[in-house]
Amino acid sequence: MFDYQLKKSKRRKTVAIKVHDQSVTVYAPHYVAQKQIDSWLLEKQPWIEAQLKKQLNAVDTKQYPLIHNKIKIFSDWVKLSFLESSLSDIQEHNNVLLVTHSTRVKNYNGKYESLIKQYLEEKLAAYIEMRINYYCKIMKEELPQKLSIAIYKRRWGSCNSRRELTFNLHLIGAPHAVIDYVIVHELAHLQYLNHSKDFWARVEAFFPDHKIASDWLKTQGTSLQWVF
Repeated sequence: MFDYQLKKSKRRKTVAIKVHDQSVTVYAPHYVAQKQIDSWLLEKQPWIEAQLKKQLNAVDTKQYPLIHNKIKIFSDWVKLSFLESSLSDIQEHNNVLLVTHSTRVKNYNGKYESLIKQYLEEKLAAYIEMRINYYCKIMKEELPQKLSIAIYKRRWGSCNSRRELTFNLHLIGAPHAVIDYVIVHELAHLQYLNHSKDFWARVEAFFPDHKIASDWLKTQGTSLQWVF
């Protein structure tokens, strides 16, 4: 038997069922015995389960925070598809990001958001880590102590005196060249925690097109942002 909420009333004269938002509510007169209600629900079980499944598979785009159910990954649009499955998971196939949720999950929107965010963080971190290894070799720079991904509103990366680098998750939507510029910019801060002439000379030496990338972020950066 499925879970349900029972509401009895002295005014009610009949038994009724309401299936809404993946929950079942039974309304009954106060004098109807529990055994009678359970017996009646067993007869209605196929219909109730069909309604629950129908609601589960119905995707309302308004409940998802990403516009038009798509997101940019390395400057390419990727479609988001939401489905019920035996497991909560996320996979990319043929430019479609398939996001599934387990039947045990009640807050589908929250689960989808956490899956998408984790997927994007891992994808961006993998790319940045690979490029940091590359640029550290040609810049003859020691690897940073720590690499983190976070969401910033007004900056694309940060570096501190402990040699810890943090990058904005919204960079996942930018072209690879723009991400590389931010990486070189932050690696240059490992030697110069300022924006002095020496700092910009170091950026220029290893990323000559830094002005183009910087201008791209100034004009296109807001298009990379989304809200969960």
